[in-house]
Amino acid sequence: MNMQIDAQVARNYLLSGQFELAISQYQELISLTPLNAVLYLELSSALMGLGKLDEALVVVNQTENLDAAILHEAKLQRGNIFLAQGRYLDALAILSPLLSTHCGERARTALSTAYINIGKPSKASEVLDVIEREKLSIGAINNLAISLCEQMRVTEALEILAERIQKGIFDFSTISNILMLSNYSEAPEKYIVIAKHALKHTEKLTHIPPAKNKSPGHPWQIGFISGDMRQHPVGWFFVALLKELSAHYKTVVYYTNHQIDPLTQTIISTASEFRFIGQINDGELINQMKQDGNDVLIDLSGHTAGGRLQIFNQRIAPKQLSYLGYFSSTYMPEIDGVIFDKKHLDGVPNDFFTEKVYELECSRFNYTAPYAIEIAPLPALQNKVITFGSFCNTSKISQTCLNTWATTLKAIPKSKLQLRWKSLQDPEVRKSIRNAFIDLGIENARVELYSDCDHESLFHFYNEVDIALDTFPFSGATTCCEALWMGVPVLTRTGSIPVSNQAASILHQIGLDEYITSSAEEFTAQAIKLTSDLEELSQLRTSIRKRFLTSSLGSPAIFVKHFVRLIEEIIAT
Repeated sequence: MNMQIDAQVARNYLLSGQFELAISQYQELISLTPLNAVLYLELSSALMGLGKLDEALVVVNQTENLDAAILHEAKLQRGNIFLAQGRYLDALAILSPLLSTHCGERARTALSTAYINIGKPSKASEVLDVIEREKLSIGAINNLAISLCEQMRVTEALEILAERIQKGIFDFSTISNILMLSNYSEAPEKYIVIAKHALKHTEKLTHIPPAKNKSPGHPWQIGFISGDMRQHPVGWFFVALLKELSAHYKTVVYYTNHQIDPLTQTIISTASEFRFIGQINDGELINQMKQDGNDVLIDLSGHTAGGRLQIFNQRIAPKQLSYLGYFSSTYMPEIDGVIFDKKHLDGVPNDFFTEKVYELECSRFNYTAPYAIEIAPLPALQNKVITFGSFCNTSKISQTCLNTWATTLKAIPKSKLQLRWKSLQDPEVRKSIRNAFIDLGIENARVELYSDCDHESLFHFYNEVDIALDTFPFSGATTCCEALWMGVPVLTRTGSIPVSNQAASILHQIGLDEYITSSAEEFTAQAIKLTSDLEELSQLRTSIRKRFLTSSLGSPAIFVKHFVRLIEEIIAT
């Protein structure tokens, strides 16, 4: 009887996210009943909750010869651990045979995650389409929407999420996904309205009075929360800013992920304090943050993966802001402000944001290039062919984008387009792009499709590109900075939402406004003009990196002066 009570206590700890207490209970229980396979399985879940993935794998492997009845559950657990470790091919191998078992639906969701991450979104949607969409779990529906988006079926993805919300079968992750994916849409208004309405039913507000101004000489404390403190675009845009801030202020970084790489280690050593909080439930995290006493808490994830936006509704800090990792309004009532810049806001309606908009005097981006690769001469000088390039997520390639690229290729007969992204290894994605260009009158030979490569090699491939073509309506920020770092100018088109103006903000900062256009027609006309003088294009190629490094984009010292001035104004008001 006592054993049953103790086991239930352990499970209650596990379900409530109190993983350390759960682990202690399970270890005691296993010492008393070492042949109980279920206890090992649940202990591995608690270890996963703490991000102790290697230990979780060791524990779940101990169930192999204990109880045949949970064999499939144990394999599913191994598959989920492999996913968390980024071992996607290992996950595929162990999850695929589980589809016909009693845990088949959960295995399908996990399997779809693996397929998305290895760049095979059509396989992800194929796995999930076996089940009626009405019967798919919330997690499975989210994965289906993401996989469709990467297949350039953005409207279909949004409609699936919208239907779930309208039927009342959703949670906060569904809202985050529809808001995130709406940034890829050429007509996002409908889905933003649906998401905003749903958010009203998830609000649980607890207000605290504003903090009193600190005494003179007392340093401000700035907190940042993100799931991307690693070799990720947000990490590369954040690390130099953090270093400069930490020299003058107390900085606290809250990391919602468990993945650690060299950039993570740099960020850990740079921040005044660094906390792994992926294993902490919302209640404990809120209490921890309140105890930390941040003067301002800045979310760097928004509605992207790893975000913890819900906690902001509990008013954790006197000033709560959104910045960097998200490129739109969060539509969260307790996010006080968003940090953008003037160029980002050009053409954006005044009522687009629910938060107060704070404007930096420079671009909102400061980028640390990970590799010092030598820039090669302009390729067109040697091969007499203009090579355009776009190394972007296929989710960003809208029909308008395809039309504009095709028109540009037609207007410049001796030109070709090179595309690189991991989902271009997916035969269905490749077929869709090939067919789209053929329908637009562009033969296959002029469009080169390459699947993903390692990050450093990607920089080398920019040495094959004369001009990079930006996507629309979702403009590239990281891809723009990477191209410019390699001396490749980026031709962009602005729009009426902030994410459409990311490249424009970057280009404006280094004086390349001639590469910023406002329509498809202007985009093509400017491409013709810019490729008509190869000597000028060649000279520009050799100067871009210097422009980059002497601007706020590449100089943390310059950028932080603007950033600090703005943050101090925000805190003081």
